[in-house]
Amino acid sequence: MTARTTLWFFSMMLTGLVLAGMSSLGVLAPFEDVSYKVLSPIEGLLRGIARPIANTVTNYNDIRDLTRENQALRTENERLQAENARLFEEAQRREELERLLEVKQNLSDQTFLAAGVVARDPTNLRQMIAIDRGKGDGIKVGMAVVTEGSALVGTVTSVESDHAWVTLVTDVDSAVASITLESRADGVVSGGYNRRLSMEFVTQDAAVNEGDTVVTSGLGGTYPRGLVIGRITGIAGSRQEVFRKVTVEPLASLARVESVLVMTSFVPVRLVAP
Repeated sequence: MTARTTLWFFSMMLTGLVLAGMSSLGVLAPFEDVSYKVLSPIEGLLRGIARPIANTVTNYNDIRDLTRENQALRTENERLQAENARLFEEAQRREELERLLEVKQNLSDQTFLAAGVVARDPTNLRQMIAIDRGKGDGIKVGMAVVTEGSALVGTVTSVESDHAWVTLVTDVDSAVASITLESRADGVVSGGYNRRLSMEFVTQDAAVNEGDTVVTSGLGGTYPRGLVIGRITGIAGSRQEVFRKVTVEPLASLARVESVLVMTSFVPVRLVAP
């Protein structure tokens, strides 16, 4: 440490001690009052400037904490919704499998013949498929055709020696007496040019709901009872109308079906009204 630095250091210490002593004796009181009056407005101004900044920093921290908390809650909410949807889907699937099992048990006394799809209607105007089974296999007109899951595909409408044509339920000329498993509401499921199904002649007071399973009722003798047709996907119609407009989604993937079962044990009966 140089002599100049040492002198400055001891001078400051001495000055501080002198000022502290004078302040304790009250000698500096007038100067302190003047300093307070001069510096007090400046201190207030600085506090006024610093307060919003401090509040902003505090609010920013609070907002950051709230944002993190909201994000965590949002993530948890999404997880719970996904879990709820999964459980709901599993419950729906179990109910569907139970209904299908009930249907298959009701058909346990029937005999089926497996067949492969070899062609479709070349004009694309009719909903028809050709299968590689014919008269030589015992196939007859009127036999019902289903998938391995007992979902209705259609009915045999033309038979040759080595193949047969099946008219799908979505064909415009198809009409199947039907009933819902849940409420036993009956109607007739018909095809259309839009390749969709509609359940007709459903009265306004019928207790039908979206998601209900539609099966063949067996009325009329054309189809056996209990073949699954599809699921109700839409209900419309005002109270002023006699019947409700019900749309049905086929359970069988008719556009992609590659193999089917022909119900050879069922003999259709054409009932004629007296």
